[in-house]
Amino acid sequence: MPNWSEIDLDVLQLILERLSIRNRLNARSVCKNWYRVSKDSLIKVPWMIIFPSRKTKERSCQLFDPQEGRFYELNKLVNDFYSSQCIATSGSWLLMFDFGSRFYVLNIFTRERINLPPLKLHQGRIFVKKTRDKLGRDNFMLRIRQSSITARNALNQTKAVLWVDELTKKYVVVWSIGLLYMMFTKSGFDNWREIPTREGPEILHGCQDLVYKYNKLYVLSEQNRIRILDFSQELPRANSDNVYHNPFKNDGKGRAMIIGVTVSGDVLIVKNQLKKIFNIFKMGLEGTRWDRVKSLGDESWIADLGVTVRASVNGTKPNSVYYCRDMNVYCGDISTRSQVIQKYFTSLKLGCVRLFIPTL
Repeated sequence: MPNWSEIDLDVLQLILERLSIRNRLNARSVCKNWYRVSKDSLIKVPWMIIFPSRKTKERSCQLFDPQEGRFYELNKLVNDFYSSQCIATSGSWLLMFDFGSRFYVLNIFTRERINLPPLKLHQGRIFVKKTRDKLGRDNFMLRIRQSSITARNALNQTKAVLWVDELTKKYVVVWSIGLLYMMFTKSGFDNWREIPTREGPEILHGCQDLVYKYNKLYVLSEQNRIRILDFSQELPRANSDNVYHNPFKNDGKGRAMIIGVTVSGDVLIVKNQLKKIFNIFKMGLEGTRWDRVKSLGDESWIADLGVTVRASVNGTKPNSVYYCRDMNVYCGDISTRSQVIQKYFTSLKLGCVRLFIPTL
């Protein structure tokens, strides 16, 4: 009888990459070699996680695998979707925020949970006041200087990034409320700390969008410049490679931008409008001007995640951009400026939809 634990590892990886997520999870339990290779065999196309409307009492959500065209239902992923919402992803990890002023990080497949410090343990200008809604459920108000905002309204102005090391489970979380307030926490911290948004030149003030990659936080300022913070030390430090040039200074159409970072660390910027999603610019090598992107080569930009990935067979298409709106996944070809809309239908009363790239 063959010893399946001694199968050639390259052959085993080719086999595992062709399995459904359910079968791949089962394959991890065969032996140590299968477990290790299954962890290394990456899924190469973004999935959708579909949360129910907070107006329902639904306790399940759904995953959609576009390669197989299949939905998977996850029961009781959280206790109550009415009181919590996903605001960022990192691999198979979700950054969850509930209206009791609590944050936690949750793995979709293993259900492993990492509780983050409560907002009341915060070093900065923000003040948290607990309240209750009309039905007696926990809620809270955020007060920043003379302004107050409810938790639910804060979510409408939220930008957040999550990074989790799959091996060590170390993490970094950055949360921005509107243009003028950012905070962060990381492994080993027992509190949240403010990231000043009014330091340095005025053109670097504020926060429209965030991307985290390679220990660097990229912040799109209110005036469409890029501020870079180095997170390789215990506390973030200002980076000298800030981008001061505005590619849309003569556009005259205000803000509404998104940014991204390529595999090699180049910064991308684009107007966040569906019909203009392919007007992408990349910062030149000298860091003083933006060049229009005609091709991303063999990379695909997952706009919702802020990063590019290597395209591959049975994975994402090269020189393309992916983004999600409602239950539609848009895949656009940058060279032809054409896009394909893939529509999916679910039995859930739609709430929040997010793209993520699963890791096992």
